[in-house]
Amino acid sequence: REVFDFYIHTVKRLFGADAPWCAAGIGSHQLTINDWAISSGGHARTGLEDNVRLDRDRLAPSNAALVERAVELCAKYDRPVATWQQARQILGLRDAA
Repeated sequence: REVFDFYIHTVKRLFGADAPWCAAGIGSHQLTINDWAISSGGHARTGLEDNVRLDRDRLAPSNAALVERAVELCAKYDRPVATWQQARQILGLRDAA
């Protein structure tokens, strides 16, 4: 967690306190990093491309199952979940045609 907190501190120092940031955990660390990112005010990446398991004993049946887990963390920390339109805006992408 100390390295993670240093990462956040460095991002804020270099890009400003309001700069959006995201963290991604690979494999068994995905849930931990998602939790840390969401609880610290950042965004979280999740999906089968980074992790194929819900836990040690169960394969994730879909990306949706991993997203649902991230949504539960958002509820735990009283963080809103972005719509796809809001996500595009946060990322600075043009409106979809």
